[in-house]
Amino acid sequence: MTGQEGVKATTAPVRALIFDMDGLLIDSEPLAEAALADFLHGHGHELRPETLTSTLGRRLPDAMAIIAESYGLTLPLPELTRTYDELRLAALRGNLRPMPGAAALLTFARAAGLRLALATSSLRSHADLSLAETSLAGFFDAEATGDEVERGKPAPDIFLLAASRLGEPPVGCVVLEDAPAGLAAAEAAGMRRLWVPNAKTRGLPLPVTIDAQLPDLEAAIPWLQSQGVSASPTGLTTATPPT
Repeated sequence: MTGQEGVKATTAPVRALIFDMDGLLIDSEPLAEAALADFLHGHGHELRPETLTSTLGRRLPDAMAIIAESYGLTLPLPELTRTYDELRLAALRGNLRPMPGAAALLTFARAAGLRLALATSSLRSHADLSLAETSLAGFFDAEATGDEVERGKPAPDIFLLAASRLGEPPVGCVVLEDAPAGLAAAEAAGMRRLWVPNAKTRGLPLPVTIDAQLPDLEAAIPWLQSQGVSASPTGLTTATPPT
């Protein structure tokens, strides 16, 4: 399901971009997968491919509940979550990099005067580490993390929280996501949806219609230009975060 197929047209101007983080802005999914494999090995299990698909885009407690049920893990959920959280942070630290086109798109959007928000299912500690290590800290006007909402994706809560912190109505917000659960959350929030799949999510069935499928983040620039968004030439020559 790609392009404009099935998407209700809107004439509302684009005023804000809301970004997922893991697998969209930051290449963290392979590291998280390795940490999950180590976690399950410690409990006597081998990681099954379908586990990753079922947990994509989910908050850590929600993902761990799925994993515990799938593998028959009987320890208390908070203990399992804490153990995996420690393994995941250790795997991420010192190994993170931005996804292709991330800085270029963020720089373009800032130069165009768009409001920018991060809406990640990750915990605040993971978000802070990821943004700092990839030099993406400071780009965003607002941030919302998975530990700040009661319901994770595919519920719309995190995107609505991000829009509220931006002071923008949902109709003017465009969400960029790599995971089906995130796209479903964006639709539920009443926002437009750009799908930028990665190696793990490309080819997965989508639960909702989308405004466009893009090969990478930089490809969002011409899409935004087609929606009337433009930036000054000086805004496109640097990938330095705003001060």
